[in-house]
Amino acid sequence: MLDEDECYAALTRRDPTLDGLFLVAVRTTGIYCRPICPARIPLRRNTRFFRTAAEAQEAGFRPCLRCRPESAPDSAAWLGSLASVNRALRLIDEGTLVESDVETLAARLGMTGRQLRRLFAQHVGASPLAVEQTRRIHLAKKLLHETLLPITEIAFAAGFGSVRRFNETFQAMFGRPPSAFRRIAGTYDAEAPIVVRLAYRPPLDWAAIATRAGACSTSGCFAVDLPMFGQEAQASVSRDRDCNLSVALSKVPVSGIGAAIALLKREILGGASMSGRLWGIAA
Repeated sequence: MLDEDECYAALTRRDPTLDGLFLVAVRTTGIYCRPICPARIPLRRNTRFFRTAAEAQEAGFRPCLRCRPESAPDSAAWLGSLASVNRALRLIDEGTLVESDVETLAARLGMTGRQLRRLFAQHVGASPLAVEQTRRIHLAKKLLHETLLPITEIAFAAGFGSVRRFNETFQAMFGRPPSAFRRIAGTYDAEAPIVVRLAYRPPLDWAAIATRAGACSTSGCFAVDLPMFGQEAQASVSRDRDCNLSVALSKVPVSGIGAAIALLKREILGGASMSGRLWGIAA
């Protein structure tokens, strides 16, 4: 359970060390934010606090356009407190619910859909479908903000069945079309790497991460192969500004972008929970 007084105190400090560990929603605006949001701090009586973005969206709030909750570091709540919930969240991150349903996901975990929904309500604060819907919106919004990918490709990368459905979802949630979220200008090059940013909570032990990847910690960047997304697929990782890493994805198919980002977040920033699927491959 969240201590709401402590959360509000962190909000007033705009504490970057707690970014991603909780979200604050403002009743008067209907918006949820990261604790580092530069917007004016709301009155305590107007705030609600949530463990996850899916939980906030289930309660009827929409993400802030200024602090971009989809770019926050992963919350500990997303790991779940049970192995089955943790595995389910990873499968959702990898796009399992794009082509299957909750019952199929539950069967892979050796339980019924009802059991899985109950565990999600208890440990995540939202249903599996709510987590999937939030994943789609957050991934699409991130790609709109940070890349030049065509909107059609972003729609399918995020798991929307059609561009029409993609447009309808954004219009309904934000009152504007996806094209309004573009933040960078330029000409799309299908051969160029797709560059995204991964946020982290300070402090970051870059030397340990680089050493784990087999790279020199003073070089400022390293690369890892991503053979699960294609023989030539690779990610180049470097330190960016404002508690972010810059990740350039090369030769990763559009259908694998979301899963690649989720995997890199877990492996690079997951600390002790790293599964080691990437390391020792390329540096």
